[in-house]
Amino acid sequence: TGTPARQSPGVYRRRIGDALVTVINDGFLDMPMAILRGATKEEMAGLLADAFGPPEPRITVNAFVVETERNTILVDAGGGSTTVYSMGLLPENLAAAGFRPKDIDLILLTHIHPDHSSGLMDKDGSAMFPRADVVVHEDDFTFWSDAGLRDGRSAAAMPYLDSADMVLKTYEGRFRRTNGGEVAPGVTQLHLPGHTPGHSGYRIDSAGQTLVMWGDTVHVPELQVPRPGVTSEYDVSQPLAVESRRKIFDHVASERLLVTGGHVHLPGFAHVVRAGEGYRLVPEPWAVTI
Repeated sequence: TGTPARQSPGVYRRRIGDALVTVINDGFLDMPMAILRGATKEEMAGLLADAFGPPEPRITVNAFVVETERNTILVDAGGGSTTVYSMGLLPENLAAAGFRPKDIDLILLTHIHPDHSSGLMDKDGSAMFPRADVVVHEDDFTFWSDAGLRDGRSAAAMPYLDSADMVLKTYEGRFRRTNGGEVAPGVTQLHLPGHTPGHSGYRIDSAGQTLVMWGDTVHVPELQVPRPGVTSEYDVSQPLAVESRRKIFDHVASERLLVTGGHVHLPGFAHVVRAGEGYRLVPEPWAVTI
């Protein structure tokens, strides 16, 4: 049958006030349903079927470029080419969007998991972005810097220790540890702990418009939006992850704010509305003009 045909570049642009946000797809991940908690296998299979999804979740992996008057910001970086074969499209899709690594002057990480941070390295393990500091919440930096994690005290962290060590070493001296609040003009860090201790989103405010980038608040939209109590065994604190998810869902639904995230399916922008005991994601349609 040969090699499967490829789509055109995974790039989509949207204006937020005076800022321009470009979704840069890095590929996808197949997530075993067996690692999910908070609902029965039958319930989750039913939700996936209701959404015309595959029998096992396939999640989108995105990064973002935010262009403001002052900065060209990369939010997350995908999984790179050294993690899973189905990721690693960031370099070619950045190029397709007209960006060079040296154009990026600031990197914002939602957390230090490989599908969000390993794309900061090239195939040789060197830093891909030569002039950008890396913003990350201080709780995430502290957690993943703890050599004591090697004793297995956090089962959720164990699969990611080597990739975390790599990014921490590669960008040593270039991390800016933050604790919420403004991290760049018009950009605010939102601490949403649980998935990791310092897991964070970012809020873009420009010319009266707002975008909430919620990181890994949602891995599987088909499951976790209608059922916010669905967690993953790789959440460092599953109860706190649920609390943070419900908190941000309530906020964006109440304020009718536009959202995006690393695992929101392309074109990547949506609104959240309440539906019964859970919520419903209303994807924004593809716009021909920017």
